[in-house]
Amino acid sequence: MIQSMTISEYAAYQREMGERVVESGGVYWRRVRPFFYRPLVPWQAVDPGAVKPPWPARFGAWQFVVTDGQLANSTMGFLVYTDADKYSPDALERAHRRQVRTAMKHFNVRPLERAEELMSAYEAYLDFQRRTRYQYRADRVCRESFDEWAESVFRHPKALVLGAFAREQMEAVAVCQRVGAVLIYASFFSRESASSLHIGSLMLHVVRTIAAESGNVRYVFAGMRKAGSQRRIDEFHLQRGCQIIVEPAWCELHPAAKIMLRLIVPGRLDQLFGKTWERQHIVPATATLAVCPAMVDTPKS
Repeated sequence: MIQSMTISEYAAYQREMGERVVESGGVYWRRVRPFFYRPLVPWQAVDPGAVKPPWPARFGAWQFVVTDGQLANSTMGFLVYTDADKYSPDALERAHRRQVRTAMKHFNVRPLERAEELMSAYEAYLDFQRRTRYQYRADRVCRESFDEWAESVFRHPKALVLGAFAREQMEAVAVCQRVGAVLIYASFFSRESASSLHIGSLMLHVVRTIAAESGNVRYVFAGMRKAGSQRRIDEFHLQRGCQIIVEPAWCELHPAAKIMLRLIVPGRLDQLFGKTWERQHIVPATATLAVCPAMVDTPKS
């Protein structure tokens, strides 16, 4: 069974991961970019009349899902596997079922129990970094930083860490956290050789199976919908039954920040206000994360 983190526990975890998380007005906020904030749990609906954004956001921007869609001036898109409790690999397309079966012949996926086990994935992470040039927490290419990260993850026992092994060698890692009824598929990396044998499909299958068997997970959250060339990253999930849930949101920008965006990266404004969504993969309006019982506690004001 996957233990659920409270919001405060999740905030503490994210801070250890290097995220800048602050509490303001009874909501935990994460700094997405300098002077731009969203709620730490991004689908958390907030009352616009009661919101108190962190003070740095008032010189930049903040955005949040609203409790009343009529008050929205933007949207936020989430990549979500809905009805997670009903997952069956039989629902996958034939090619993706074949990928899972192929990977099962080569890899054994199991939960990791100690930081030392995660540390043994360092070479796999280096291989992943050489291939993708992934920028988030790229400091982990340093062995010392990677080991510190592994220790930080295991200081939070409610995090789910999965390792994929071939002949006792770590080939891939996935890290998840559960917040209420949502399982967050937070990170994944693998060796290139494992990727060619469809370890990504197998790891996702294992995560979705764990969610389904837990009995208390309704959604698997795969991240925010991306724009531009980064949408390629989302296609892996969309091809395997992931949906886009679009929630009404409020976005507030400082006038100077709006002028700078319009002049420097005009497409970012359309992205921020949700004017770039395509209809494909968008689920009916009745499916919503905002009413999902994910708020287990609230910070003390």
